[in-house]
Amino acid sequence: MMVEDLGVEAKEAAVREVAKLLPLPELLQSISSIKADYIARQQANDAQLSTMVAEQVEQAQAGLKSLSLSQKSINHLRENFISIEKLCQECQTLIENHDQIKLLSNARNNLNQTLKDVEGMMSISVEAAGARDSLSDDKEIVNTYERLTALDGKRRFALAAVASHKEELGKLREYFEDIDQTWETFEKTLWGHIANFYKLAKESPQTLVRAIRVVEMQEILDQQLAEEAAEAEGEGAMASIVNPRKTGKKATPASASKNQTQKKLKVQGKGYRDKCYEQIRKTVEGRFNQLLTELVVNDPKGAIEEARMIGEELGDIYDYVAPCFPPRYEIFQLMVNLYTERFIQWLRLLSDRANDLTNIEILKVTGWVVEYQENLIGLGVDETLAQVISESGALDPLMNSYVERMQATMRKWYLNILEADKVQPPKKTEEGKLYTPAAVDLFRILGEQVQTVRDNSTDVMLYRNALAIIQVMIDFQAAERQRLQEPASDIGLEPLCAMINNNLRCYDLALELSNSIIEALPPSYADQVTFEDTCKGFLEVAKEAVHQTVNVIFEDPGVQELLVKLYQKEWCEGQVTEYLVATFGDYFADIKMYIEERSFRRFVEACLEETVVVYVDHLLTQKNYIKEETIERMRLDEEVLMDFFREYISVSKVENRIRLLSDLRELASAESLDTFTLIYTNILEHQPDCPPDIVEKLVSLREGIPRKDAKEVVQECKDIYENSLVGGKPPKTGFVFSRVKCFQSSSKGSLWRKLT
Repeated sequence: MMVEDLGVEAKEAAVREVAKLLPLPELLQSISSIKADYIARQQANDAQLSTMVAEQVEQAQAGLKSLSLSQKSINHLRENFISIEKLCQECQTLIENHDQIKLLSNARNNLNQTLKDVEGMMSISVEAAGARDSLSDDKEIVNTYERLTALDGKRRFALAAVASHKEELGKLREYFEDIDQTWETFEKTLWGHIANFYKLAKESPQTLVRAIRVVEMQEILDQQLAEEAAEAEGEGAMASIVNPRKTGKKATPASASKNQTQKKLKVQGKGYRDKCYEQIRKTVEGRFNQLLTELVVNDPKGAIEEARMIGEELGDIYDYVAPCFPPRYEIFQLMVNLYTERFIQWLRLLSDRANDLTNIEILKVTGWVVEYQENLIGLGVDETLAQVISESGALDPLMNSYVERMQATMRKWYLNILEADKVQPPKKTEEGKLYTPAAVDLFRILGEQVQTVRDNSTDVMLYRNALAIIQVMIDFQAAERQRLQEPASDIGLEPLCAMINNNLRCYDLALELSNSIIEALPPSYADQVTFEDTCKGFLEVAKEAVHQTVNVIFEDPGVQELLVKLYQKEWCEGQVTEYLVATFGDYFADIKMYIEERSFRRFVEACLEETVVVYVDHLLTQKNYIKEETIERMRLDEEVLMDFFREYISVSKVENRIRLLSDLRELASAESLDTFTLIYTNILEHQPDCPPDIVEKLVSLREGIPRKDAKEVVQECKDIYENSLVGGKPPKTGFVFSRVKCFQSSSKGSLWRKLT
């Protein structure tokens, strides 16, 4: 009935749907298309329905299969429960034998563990042999280390298990000797790789890296073992604190020290990293062996070449070796330190034989030091560290020897130059200036010496060389001064003029040389070198030569003949000063042509000063009374000298020097006490060292001055002089009275005859 109702409802629903589709008669024509569409949809629905039915069938089949398996499992469980119930019923009768069963179970477990341990121990020799065989392959060095480390662990466990049985412990140790031998072979191979680091880094860096990896792995293992030992020690200490009676007997200081030592050795581990450094150090020592034992003694030249080759290896160490090591090893810095230490040792050995080395060999050594330092700086080493060799003092004996030889050679050269100047006439420039090759030759040699050191040596050597050059220049000046001690007439006018020009040229060349040296030196050394005073020394020598040139004129027999007549009859008649300046004129013409203008002006000033000194000296030593004609002639002399000298130097300079002659003339013609004191005070203003004896002498040469008045004048002038002193001495020294011969020949007391 239900099915029929559903069919009726379906028909009604279909009619309603058709009515919706065909509400108008005109639409009946589309029935065919609607029917076709319906048939297509029906086919699609049938296909979908068939697929769903197939899926449902498969799921139903899977469910049935699962139900079948579940049934089997349930049946199996039921059988197991039945078996368990039967076993429980049987065990109820065995409760009385529980202890025996437990012992049997423990024995069985111990037997299994013992068999397992025996099997492991039996395999140790086999594994050790395998590890030993793998040593032949450098690629397996890490695996070999891991095998040996594992074997070590098995050995520690086995030895710990029988630690209480000395007899068995000894037998096991003999059994484990194979492991120790394998370890020895392994470590020999490992340290061989480390020792061969330079070659391996270039040819097989992988092998070196693996060797370093083993060192690192052992360091980690040592750290782990140290931590475990520390923890065990801490637990033991805590146990002794909790239950001190368990310690059995009191420990003695000796046993405590022994235990502590054993623990310390155990904690320290194998120290592979330290051994790695030690192998590197030994390799470096071997690399330097020939240099330090053979070449340094038998072949200095070959030693320098060997040192150069060894030093260049640091570049390869930086490029190839350092990258194979962990950065914290700082292997490049270590190598720099090791190389530098041994190079310093080599230099000290060379320094012990400094006297056997030539200057060229010494320069080659210092030149190598420069190359080595520059190489280090180029590799990134700090400049202060790179200069450790030159600052170590190892080069000092070599530099001392070189400098001493250089100074001796220079001394020999410049003495030969000066000797040649004595016998060879001076040369003339196109302008007629006189010179000798001494200045140019000296500084050419010094310049070459400096350039050689700059090109081939260290800053320290250049500094030492600079000090030596300063001393050479000082000695050269001393040698020139020694020649100037000879009588001016023996030296001759032209050699003296050449000496003046030479020293001016030396001054310029010394400044030029000093500037080049200071620029080449680092500030730390440049601040310690002072050329200024030494350079000025040439100007001082030139000044002394100027004075000797003046002496040539005044030692001229014709001039001497004229000077003897000063303040005598011929002088009063005008036959001295006029002739004297005429002679001066002849000399001045030659000298002006011979020397530089700046020196000529100084010469003229020196000549004028000497003229004033000579005139004053003769005035004070002559014995004739001063008369009016004497005063007049003195005035005329002043005019003649003024007219002559102002042709060569400024009027002010001439007046400043002739002023004393004018003052002495006025003092000699003074008529009253006030005039005497006023004029004497004026003299002290520009000649503070003019003693009152001058007044005493001039007063004694005057006629008509009573003895009492003369004494009063002299006493008043003495008081003025004493009041002008500073600390018992004149404020400064003038150019006249320190050079007046009559003062120099008297030791004390008045120079003049006493008034009568």
